[in-house]
Amino acid sequence: MYTIKKINFLIFLVLISIGYPQGRMNSYGLGHYYSNQGARNAVDGLSALSPTISNNISFSNPSTWHHLNYTYLSLSYSGEQNSLNDHSNVNGYSGLSEAMLIIPIKSKFSLGFSLSPYINQKVNLQDKDTLTFLAFDDTLNISRLFFRSGGVMAFNFGASYKINQKISFGILNNVLFGSSRQSELINFGGNNIVQSARNRYNGLISSSFASIKLSDNIKFYTSYKITIKPLESAYKEKYLFDDANSNGYHDWSAPYFDFPFPDSVNIISEDRIGDLHKPTSYIIGIDRRFGKWSALSFEYFTQIENSLNIKNIYIPTSNWIDKTRSLKFLYSKYANQISLKLFDKISFRSGILYSSHYLGKDNVELIEYGWSIGSGFKFKRFGNQIDLNYYFGFREYPGTIEKEIIQQIQFGVSIGDIWFIKRRQK
Repeated sequence: MYTIKKINFLIFLVLISIGYPQGRMNSYGLGHYYSNQGARNAVDGLSALSPTISNNISFSNPSTWHHLNYTYLSLSYSGEQNSLNDHSNVNGYSGLSEAMLIIPIKSKFSLGFSLSPYINQKVNLQDKDTLTFLAFDDTLNISRLFFRSGGVMAFNFGASYKINQKISFGILNNVLFGSSRQSELINFGGNNIVQSARNRYNGLISSSFASIKLSDNIKFYTSYKITIKPLESAYKEKYLFDDANSNGYHDWSAPYFDFPFPDSVNIISEDRIGDLHKPTSYIIGIDRRFGKWSALSFEYFTQIENSLNIKNIYIPTSNWIDKTRSLKFLYSKYANQISLKLFDKISFRSGILYSSHYLGKDNVELIEYGWSIGSGFKFKRFGNQIDLNYYFGFREYPGTIEKEIIQQIQFGVSIGDIWFIKRRQK
């Protein structure tokens, strides 16, 4: 993935549409950041700061957690599909969006922990052109493939503190970890020559949050992210080998044997590659409440990549997202748990999104438009909630007439209880 010599894989830029499992953005830099793919979780939808689960609480904004009356465990699962506008290529996948535990303490403090995916690195590229030539009266065909799987996860832990009735602060730390495997393959006359490698990642990012009550119906939210420890990779590139048994691994398997034999090569040490991901970002949001049960919100987000080494990633493509900006307009209708009417226990949220991603090498802009709609239902005394959220969007890539269509559906369950509090015996 990070070779000293520049390997010319520009041909893959033309071929990405043939086989990108999760979308074209997976091939840029380290891969596709989950923060750039639709909704954050089933409860919050598109919102990064504005209240969603009630008129003063957002699971994505730690500075609001202390308003919770009970401890909450929330799980979100996502199913996503990326396709071209002519539907010539459709790829679907699913997985965990977020698992979160939030513990409020005396309506003044809170602690929270969560686990969520951070970067999706899955890529599958294949050369559509096969080179054919004659050698010693034999016709040989050459084709190239590239595979990468894995990614980066984030273990998040945060807290909040209420200064007074109008101001509260929060903090959220993201411990990044994960691994990926990749293989560059040349099929030469029916034989596969394979170069494989492995990456192990670690890093630390921290975000601070603030909530300010400007009036009874207007609140201001902000967040600022810095990198404490830039993402680092332990990179191990293995020896070239002839994959005689075509299983993708350097091993023994009768009746054919890979060459050279696995025990005939020396052990290769790992190389440390630092400063691969070093983001700085800020978000501002304004929430205008109408009565007690509905609100309109506006959010602006910008992020800059300050990494020094991300531009040295040449495979699968030699480009990366250098800057992202987005605008969101959101509407929320909150549930009334104590109402006897069934409809009042149903929450509703919707929003529109405009995002621009600037590529660092080509200095061109990718545009994304999106729309999200979701609903939740509260039940039982502790405010348990089930949520369903749908996102639809499309991306426009420079230099092509193709549009990538993104669809995402998320299901979430949030369970509240008076955990960590001694219950009275009946």
